[in-house]
Amino acid sequence: MEQQLKPGLLALDFDGVICDGIDEMVESSWRTLAEVTGLDLPAARRPELASRFAALRPAIESGWEMVVLLGVLTERSASGDVELRDGKRWAEVRDVYIKGRALTSGVIARTFDRVRDRWIARDERDWLERHRFHPGVALWLRRLLENGQLVYVISTKSKPFLEALFAWQRVPLRSDRVIGRTEPKREKWDVLRELGASHGVTLGNVWFVEDRLATLLDLQRHAVDFATARLFLAEWGYVFRDRDPAAARAAGIPVLTLAQMTSPFDHWG
Repeated sequence: MEQQLKPGLLALDFDGVICDGIDEMVESSWRTLAEVTGLDLPAARRPELASRFAALRPAIESGWEMVVLLGVLTERSASGDVELRDGKRWAEVRDVYIKGRALTSGVIARTFDRVRDRWIARDERDWLERHRFHPGVALWLRRLLENGQLVYVISTKSKPFLEALFAWQRVPLRSDRVIGRTEPKREKWDVLRELGASHGVTLGNVWFVEDRLATLLDLQRHAVDFATARLFLAEWGYVFRDRDPAAARAAGIPVLTLAQMTSPFDHWG
């Protein structure tokens, strides 16, 4: 009998791949920006800023950057947004913004977490419902776990927030299988390498689904031993749809649809 195709270890990014939390991101960023800068943000501009934020979300790697992105957008016209799609240019603008306000990524990140903690303490249901798990993903995860699939979630979001969201969606992922933000930052390839080794899974049997193309390209460039790992770009996530899927394919990275991901593994291509 032919052996069923499946990963020895399946690793998933969270934001974008599993869950769309744009509404919560904008609200939490809005509150955090007001706290760290003292600005009275213009409520009348909220729909415009939220739309521009969502369009540029694929440029963001870490949560604290979302606060900066919203701050940058309040000071710039939409005509300049296109340049922020470039990773290097975004990093330059981001760093100028925080330096000019005597802020640091650590201060912003800690304030961001406190803002979320206060929101959850006051109205957890409201915070949870600002998130939307992608259709069929929670059920798919529950089914994988019931069947004994080894699954890890690796995210730059703080672990308590991840665990609250999984509990809300009744996904019984073990706490040690949820890898949240760490200080100092660890590269995802180091995390994946260590997880594979701890379970006796060779990198050729590690499958990783991510929606940030730069992360996948970094894996290829800087972690040569990942040549045998199976990397996938989640095309439904936070991606620049006019360029990222084509760039992934050109780099030899399969582009996965949501329907494919929630199907049997032999449909992943």
